[in-house]
Amino acid sequence: MIESLNFNEDQRDYLQEICNIGMGQAGESLSMLFEQYVTLSVPAIEIIKATELNSVLRRLIPAETISVVSQGFYTHVTNPKFCGESLTIFSDTSFDNLAQLLAFDEEMTPEFEQEILLEISNIINGACLSGIAEQLSERFFNTPPSIIGQSMPVDNLLSQQKIRWDHALSIKIEYKVEKHSFKCDLLLLLPDSSIKYLQSILDKLLDEF
Repeated sequence: MIESLNFNEDQRDYLQEICNIGMGQAGESLSMLFEQYVTLSVPAIEIIKATELNSVLRRLIPAETISVVSQGFYTHVTNPKFCGESLTIFSDTSFDNLAQLLAFDEEMTPEFEQEILLEISNIINGACLSGIAEQLSERFFNTPPSIIGQSMPVDNLLSQQKIRWDHALSIKIEYKVEKHSFKCDLLLLLPDSSIKYLQSILDKLLDEF
């Protein structure tokens, strides 16, 4: 099963380039928001099993505590051939640092912390998915974002998730502002059926290229 979901070399290279464009747009948006240089990682792309998600998350997100915003995305309202979930993961989040980055001087409350998480995740998620969708000649629709945890252990993330797939494509992108010790990751998860549809899109784009 998993062999049929693996990308060939051309597909993987093209997908890597598409992700680079999407993450670059998100990085530019963050830089404008923070007025700071944002460092981007190389996208980490892999096929994972649902049974391995716990260990994969610990490897991809080596942090003691995380805060997470979740948002679903899909291409067609009536027949979503391509769908997935976007997780914006803030590692060991210092909300004082985030408030300083955003030049906010309001009193730090749980509600204000949630507002910060949602604002940053909306910027990252919106810009990155918009860039990816444009390269795929698709249009993404989004579900409302939701905070599924604040300052919680990584393992607790799984208890909040209802896994409905056997295998998924995982795309992990890291954003950093070194000066303010800010770090967050965008983790895109696409289930089995979406992987096959993505492969068909990539093949079509490669043929046109």
